[in-house]
Amino acid sequence: MKNAWQDAITDEIATGRVFSDPVDLVGYRRDASVVPGALPELVIRPGNAAEVAGALTAASQRGIAVTVRGAGTMYAGGAAPARGGIVLDTSGLDAIVEIDTARGLVIVEPGVRFGRLLAELAALGLTIGIVPSTAPTATVGGAVSANALGAGSPKFQSMGDEVAGLEVALADGTILRTGSAAARHAGFFQRYCIGPDLTGLFIGADATMGVITKIALWLHPLPPARETWCLGFPDAAAMTAFLIALQNRESLLDNLWYAAVYDRAAITGRLARLAPEVDPATLPPIALGLDMRGETDDIQRDQARILTLAAAHGGSRFDLFNARYFRTLCLDQNFWYSFAGYFTLSRCAILMSSLPVERLPALLDLVQSWRERHPQLVWGVGSILCRRGLHGGVVAFYDEARQWQEAQAVIGQCAAELSAIGCVPYKSAKLWAPQVKGYTEYHAVLTAVKAALDPRGVLGPGNLGLECGTEGATGEFY
Repeated sequence: MKNAWQDAITDEIATGRVFSDPVDLVGYRRDASVVPGALPELVIRPGNAAEVAGALTAASQRGIAVTVRGAGTMYAGGAAPARGGIVLDTSGLDAIVEIDTARGLVIVEPGVRFGRLLAELAALGLTIGIVPSTAPTATVGGAVSANALGAGSPKFQSMGDEVAGLEVALADGTILRTGSAAARHAGFFQRYCIGPDLTGLFIGADATMGVITKIALWLHPLPPARETWCLGFPDAAAMTAFLIALQNRESLLDNLWYAAVYDRAAITGRLARLAPEVDPATLPPIALGLDMRGETDDIQRDQARILTLAAAHGGSRFDLFNARYFRTLCLDQNFWYSFAGYFTLSRCAILMSSLPVERLPALLDLVQSWRERHPQLVWGVGSILCRRGLHGGVVAFYDEARQWQEAQAVIGQCAAELSAIGCVPYKSAKLWAPQVKGYTEYHAVLTAVKAALDPRGVLGPGNLGLECGTEGATGEFY
């Protein structure tokens, strides 16, 4: 039976889009992360921005926690409720609002999934700059809220860099448009104008500052040709020197849409299944997969230049890894399953961080030490090349029935150790909250901004180490 505050929220949402049965609620308790969640008391699926604004107004007035959820593929706990309250499911906001070729923009609602968006744009010879590793099932809103990286990062850096502007519902129900769209009759066409960049305030904020209801993304021509290939290196130091040299020759990144680092365990783990006839001792200890897109002549030119640069650092072609694994990974867009060779256990905990390229050997050494110190978990590590720096992902596979609590403790310790070698949180949400709170001056400003936009502290409690504000009207926070 719903109570008074649930009735007030329900009044703001169309019939059939509110769920309170425990059977419906249990699927919203966690996201794809190791983070434990709480059972929500209500799930709402708004169909438009006005319904989002009305629900947030009612929730804020009553001090009811609101956790925003897209596809639930978040692996830092951002969509896992820290306490009961409401889960706001954005899957009802799934319109591709406009494809504006004159302005070079596509405007979408946050519940649009990448697979559908990419297909519709491809039919017009277009694409977007960043496709996250959780595509095609991930939602655009979730990727923006977490500032995702993935395919496109060597060329465009991050999801946030491809956002031209946002429409956001604030905690008090205000509908804010950022960038040029803040001007009533201008619409989206320029992000950096009028004054400070308010768009960036909501990118990577894990729905703690507002709920994104529309996103304007820059469009790009769909590259006419594509080529995947791989390089092997004698050690991590040689790979690191090559990557630094590559990033310092920016023109070589113009046709490089994806590049990922694989350590010895990843290489041998995949090829043991895909190429069992190969002696593991003959394989390079570290490899780089490259996905190049553009005009055929440009790809061939840049490929030759990159190969020459690699050779100067001890690198050479690793065609076996491309043929048996990397090419299929890229063409099928199944990056989320890139650790398929490790799936001997039921779940995985993932820590995402950013690091300068020169810290790559330290990252690999640290993960190897975890393999030795925590052999009860199966460890994987990979890094995605960005236009500057690396995006490092550490994966610990565990048995959900027996090792969930243990995995939580180990991952918490690992986050602290990553910070100690110079990695910084990425996709922070709840998993990295202790580290974010430890950046004292940064977190103090973050807290002040949160207090101004969400004084009752109802949005995304626990994400980024931001807790609830004052007590709600009912005397306690839900």
